[in-house]
Amino acid sequence: MDQQVIAHREITPGAKVAPIPDWVDPADYTIPATANPHFIAHGICVLLHDTQIDLCGPERAWFSRRAELVTAAAGAEHVAQFNVSFDPHFEQIEVHTIAVIRNGQRTEHTSSAFFEVMRRERNMERLQFDGRLTIHFTLPDVRQGDVVETAYTLYGMRKSLAGRQSAFMGLEWPVGIVDVRVRQRWPQTRQIAERRYGNVPEPTETIADGIVDRRWRVFERAGVRFEALSPPWVLQNAALQLTEWRDWAQVADAFTPLYEQVGALPDEVEQEIARIAAAEPTQAGRASAILRFVQSGMRYLAISIGEGGYAPRQFADVWSTRYGDCKDKSNLYAHMAQRLGVNACPALVNTFDGYALDGWMPSPQTFDHCIVRVEIDGKVYWLDATRPLQPSPLEKIGQSYFGWALPLRPGANALERMADPPNELLSETKENIVLGDRPETPVRYEWIHTFRGIRAEGMREQLERDGAVSVFKRYAEELQRAWPKAAVVAQEIVSDDVATNTIVVRECYDIADAWTHVSGQNYRFATRDLTLVGSLAPLDAGERKHEIYLGQPGRRSRRVELRTVKPHEGGWLREHRGTTLAYVDEMRVVEPRLLVLEQMLSIKALTLPAAEAELYRKVQTDLSGNELMITESLSGGKFVGGLQQGEQMSFWGTARWVLIGLLVVYWISRFAAGG
Repeated sequence: MDQQVIAHREITPGAKVAPIPDWVDPADYTIPATANPHFIAHGICVLLHDTQIDLCGPERAWFSRRAELVTAAAGAEHVAQFNVSFDPHFEQIEVHTIAVIRNGQRTEHTSSAFFEVMRRERNMERLQFDGRLTIHFTLPDVRQGDVVETAYTLYGMRKSLAGRQSAFMGLEWPVGIVDVRVRQRWPQTRQIAERRYGNVPEPTETIADGIVDRRWRVFERAGVRFEALSPPWVLQNAALQLTEWRDWAQVADAFTPLYEQVGALPDEVEQEIARIAAAEPTQAGRASAILRFVQSGMRYLAISIGEGGYAPRQFADVWSTRYGDCKDKSNLYAHMAQRLGVNACPALVNTFDGYALDGWMPSPQTFDHCIVRVEIDGKVYWLDATRPLQPSPLEKIGQSYFGWALPLRPGANALERMADPPNELLSETKENIVLGDRPETPVRYEWIHTFRGIRAEGMREQLERDGAVSVFKRYAEELQRAWPKAAVVAQEIVSDDVATNTIVVRECYDIADAWTHVSGQNYRFATRDLTLVGSLAPLDAGERKHEIYLGQPGRRSRRVELRTVKPHEGGWLREHRGTTLAYVDEMRVVEPRLLVLEQMLSIKALTLPAAEAELYRKVQTDLSGNELMITESLSGGKFVGGLQQGEQMSFWGTARWVLIGLLVVYWISRFAAGG
């Protein structure tokens, strides 16, 4: 690397321009005459991604260097923007080079660049503030064929990490990078563990003057094709984890003291403790009462500036502002619970990769959320105090399911496996439909939705946030996209049983344009599924390598009662059953003029084995068009029963039936389904 002389220059407190540190190895890379087409994306070919970490100085130093070849105008727009962020409360940054290489000539902009310093709160909409600053510079005159090379070093880490190294780095991405280099150097007196995931190459290592220098390199490796709908915690690319944390006990020992508090609880909190003690004689009652108090008594706001990202605030500050993040709320809950004789403590979790933590090496940086572990009579509950109000009893409220958790309590020395989500009945919908004897006669269509558990809590949150009027208005508008002349007959919350965590909602409409003209004197009506459709996303064709992520386990049922003018016959039964996914679809003629369709989707676990991908596709296809359709013929302006000459029953779309008068080929469909 032929870098021009860079003079020290302050950009802003904590950030400056400076030469590349002596410990860095700025080895050259190849600039090709023509970019390899297999490594081009969005007008850019990334030639180099170089990361070097130094643990030999008083502060951890993290050097990053990147070289990008512009292959199209769109790429120039991107690489001409230099952005790097840092937290001024515990980090310092040095910018070393921002250069354009054209036809072998290097133009260095670092010394003369006018840097803008911005505070860009990227999670402001989520009420999370981290206080990071972004240094920005727009390069002039970047063209197709140029190489833009940048390099900088970040120094420091949070004090709560006790100076211990921890890093998780990818070596593959969806788009290939020509040359990926990772280097770490540290004194032999420090013990740094390493774990490789996926196809990580063997490192090279040298030891000189008591310093270990270890390097990994991936060269000209194509981008990784990530399988869609894989569990979020499954690593599909090559990755490298480095850690100085000996075990999970060391992590717990370091972070448990951060949750200790100095001084008494605020008076209002003490009064609530006394009230709960008098009103709730059981531990379960007290546990749920504390949860309600913390959820409703303080709003969510995360000030993750500096140590605020890892340590909760003092109770006096939390209560005087009446806001707090997951750490603040969980810690307040735990202290109140302990005062009331309930065994509770904060617990660190990972909301994205939680099910993989037991296969990772210990590090506090693997966690992104804090909840509460409560144990009563030998049973463990995982409660999230940042959720909207959960008014139901402890046994009925929706809990947290993140795979593995690290309880923060004295003596904790390992991750604890959380329970898996139960396969409970979450929602059931009953649809009552009355058809008229003419196409212009409005169809009376009623939906009665019963939501349980977390689905009931989600419905309550929606009603609390937007109000029933707005929610029902939105429901009507969605229905009117399919049937513009649908008129509201009734929209109501039938019941809200907090004790069982169940809420029942009713919608009823008169639909004047429900029938669709097919041909001649034939008209068709189709039901509308508001319960099961969209439960499963489409899955790409081909064999699978990874499990299929199903989402929230539970059962969802739908029952349709369709009353017709003319009598009908027939029915069907179709079933798809796998290890963790099942779908049952049955239609019966209960009475000549009453058709009943019953469907049940059961998701027993978070994932489905890859070998059952075809079963998944069949269920998803069925759900994407699972409407009961009936076709009737007119005579004298009214619908008449029976098949007209030349008509026959057929399947509609994918595995759905059109009922035309008498179902003549019912037995054919039964044989096709194996019935």
